[in-house]
Amino acid sequence: MTIEDSAKTTKPAKGVVKRGVVAVQVEANEEEGLLIDQLGERLESLQLLRGRGDESSTNQLLEAFGSSGVIEDQMLKELSSKEPLRHTERFDEAHRQAMRALEVFDRNGSRPPSALTKVPPLIKPVAERIVQLLITFIVRSHQKRLVKQLRQLYALREANSPVGSDDYQLLATARIQVDAITPDLNKSSLPLPAFLVGGAAISGTLSVLGKSLTTDAGRFAFAAGFLVVGLGLFWCVLKAAGIARSRARIALDGSFKALYEVIGDAGNPPKDQAKLFAVIASILLLAIWIVVPSIIGFQAIKTAL
Repeated sequence: MTIEDSAKTTKPAKGVVKRGVVAVQVEANEEEGLLIDQLGERLESLQLLRGRGDESSTNQLLEAFGSSGVIEDQMLKELSSKEPLRHTERFDEAHRQAMRALEVFDRNGSRPPSALTKVPPLIKPVAERIVQLLITFIVRSHQKRLVKQLRQLYALREANSPVGSDDYQLLATARIQVDAITPDLNKSSLPLPAFLVGGAAISGTLSVLGKSLTTDAGRFAFAAGFLVVGLGLFWCVLKAAGIARSRARIALDGSFKALYEVIGDAGNPPKDQAKLFAVIASILLLAIWIVVPSIIGFQAIKTAL
């Protein structure tokens, strides 16, 4: 074998080695450039820029993430926090306080109103019963929603915790406890007798309505009675919403706000629906006040023709 032949046989071997090195380097670069690393770096940068108050750089980074509003900004802020619990050492205390608040609210939230002032004695028992039913509906709906979201938050933060860590153990225990009490706190928002009474009242009202609309005197009497009853129901709705809001504020607001503060970057605790309930009830009541007179007027015109 000549020297040239030896050189020819050795060149391909060098090429193979070089290609092998390149392949190893490409695999190493792919591992170093994982998306999870890039995401983590960007989120850490966002957190540091917020801490320094660098508004310009923060806005540029937000644009890179596609943020375009307050909600998107809040979402990125929550994503940039990697700690399952902001104050691990205070979580157990805050959790126990929230559970005590739920106990007090569950026991007292749907109780009858303490006193209804300026209500005629003749109709006071009926008014108290209606107000209590509305309070029960608002209170229990809020209680179920609050427990459901708290359980979901605990479960997600538990899954976000390193297995075996203090945060993991605390959140797992708290989540198990919430699972245990959820069936007892998921009570019906409105007792069954209320539905039966409501159905009977609607049926009776429709029957009376059909008979009273046949004469002019009946139509005017029904319209006047409807306005009075509607105004009374409107007062009951506002009274119940106010009492439910007050009881939720006393029993739950402070304790759950403290708990969410200890957990950190979890948004705000869910609010009760007292205000929304009052607004919707008011809109429906006003709509009925428009619809019923319209029906009565239509019946009067139809009879006259």
